[in-house]
Amino acid sequence: MSLCMTPPSCMSEPATKPRLLELALAFNKISLASFGGGLSAWARRVIVEEKKWLDDEEFLSALTLSRVLPGANQMNFAVYVGSRFHGFEGALAAVLGLITIPFLIILALAYAYFLHSTAPAMQDVLRGVTAVAIGLALSVGLETGEKFLFNPTALLFGALAFAASVFVKLPLIAVLAILGPPAFLVAWRHDPGKKGDS
Repeated sequence: MSLCMTPPSCMSEPATKPRLLELALAFNKISLASFGGGLSAWARRVIVEEKKWLDDEEFLSALTLSRVLPGANQMNFAVYVGSRFHGFEGALAAVLGLITIPFLIILALAYAYFLHSTAPAMQDVLRGVTAVAIGLALSVGLETGEKFLFNPTALLFGALAFAASVFVKLPLIAVLAILGPPAFLVAWRHDPGKKGDS
């Protein structure tokens, strides 16, 4: 199992470096096209498949870092992608693209919700959005984790993390503290690049 936490040797450069406006528009598209947990699915579709700014390996590493670090996952991911190409200005452009229009939409929807929160139609809409968010979250898990489905070590660590979170009810930081070091050790020992360096 190979794990690359995005050192320069693991980063592949895209054919064309995105401009600041392109970063903002791409993250605006991600935020407007997704619901809740679906952000990761749309992020992969736009950043990896459409724009080809990151490959799958770097995308997974960046997404993992974004989830481990404090703060909102997609905000962290936008900062990563933006700063990857344009430093602070790129991070700012990506974050503004991610939040500006959705923020305005949320303000309008919140106003409408408080006016009509008891209407049955409003409850139906909220249930529908929840179903969409769950479906999109499952789709990104299947798409990005496809290459690990036949890796026994990856499946073992995934099962242990699931059991620790769901059945033992350990907090995320405890699961990472317990499983992180052995997972990194196993990945490092099986990294083909390491053998070439030694």
